[in-house]
Amino acid sequence: MTGPFVFKVRLKIADLFHQANHLETFTTALQKAETLEHFVLKLIGYCALSYSDKVRWLNNREKSSPDVWHEDDSGVIENALFVGPAELGDIQKYGKIYGKTIIFLVHDEEWFNALEPRLIALPNIRIFSVNQTWVDDLVAALTRSLHWDVVIEDGAIAISNGTDYFQTEVQRLS
Repeated sequence: MTGPFVFKVRLKIADLFHQANHLETFTTALQKAETLEHFVLKLIGYCALSYSDKVRWLNNREKSSPDVWHEDDSGVIENALFVGPAELGDIQKYGKIYGKTIIFLVHDEEWFNALEPRLIALPNIRIFSVNQTWVDDLVAALTRSLHWDVVIEDGAIAISNGTDYFQTEVQRLS
């Protein structure tokens, strides 16, 4: 798949970690400069934060705006999730702007090892990674009608699309 694609999304989410079980349905599009890998990670990030009814999803890419976030009652972003590796300066900026910043990416040991010594000064930053092969498998299985059953546990995510079953560990790096 290349180019701008529209997806009809139906997510049946069982979040065992937050004890939430719900159905999300919406239509979304792959953004012009967005990769399928980024789209899949953003969708999984949405699933992870959707235990709150105040979860939001970014429909257009802005560098300093999170991909997925929670808002409080006054519209202030409490939890900001960014997909993919970020520069240290950007992470420091996010740490000042948002109450809690989550970086969600495919495992990148070199990036994390370079960043790790500086994370002690950033207590409100959380970094989670998943296996590249798992994301590649999900990308390969994408269709315009996304019907996913998602199970989130402490340290693992499993997704079924009715035909295939994908499971991976989620590694908390910080």
